[in-house]
Amino acid sequence: MNKSILYLAMSLDGFVAGKDDDISWLFPYNDVDYGYKEFFATIGSAIEGKRTYDVGLKQGWGNFHPVPTFILTHNPPAEEPAYPDTVFTNDDIETVLMKAKAKTDKNVWITGGAQVAQEFLRKGLVDEFILTTVPVILGEGIRLLDNIDMRILLSLQEVKTFDKGLVQCTYLPEM
Repeated sequence: MNKSILYLAMSLDGFVAGKDDDISWLFPYNDVDYGYKEFFATIGSAIEGKRTYDVGLKQGWGNFHPVPTFILTHNPPAEEPAYPDTVFTNDDIETVLMKAKAKTDKNVWITGGAQVAQEFLRKGLVDEFILTTVPVILGEGIRLLDNIDMRILLSLQEVKTFDKGLVQCTYLPEM
């Protein structure tokens, strides 16, 4: 059975982006092999927020996850998405997750941003967490785990370390 996996990088102080959606703090780590290719081989579809999609377009990432992708937005734009097999949707997240899982036998990547992650967490829809901590303190920006307003117990499954001080932890929610 496919899983929904929250796979993100965050600063040591818990931010996924700096002020004004700044992600330049991640660029010095672009050359580090932190297992992305192996992770992505397990992914069959992705869900992300429109803000993350827009940041990706601005950065010129291209279709950085060429699998069926659902872009969550309250106001789907009239224009077509920039990439094939991508759809803008304002469906509730349970419905979107069901559609994403129906597209594949592989796992579903909850790719961000923070608001999307928080909504999935509040609804108990994350089956696995893979969080990579980047050794930088931002001090301000967009926190990954802000406004959850609930306790979520996690069980540590694995810890990996990578070049330049990256640490990746895999957790499962305790039921």
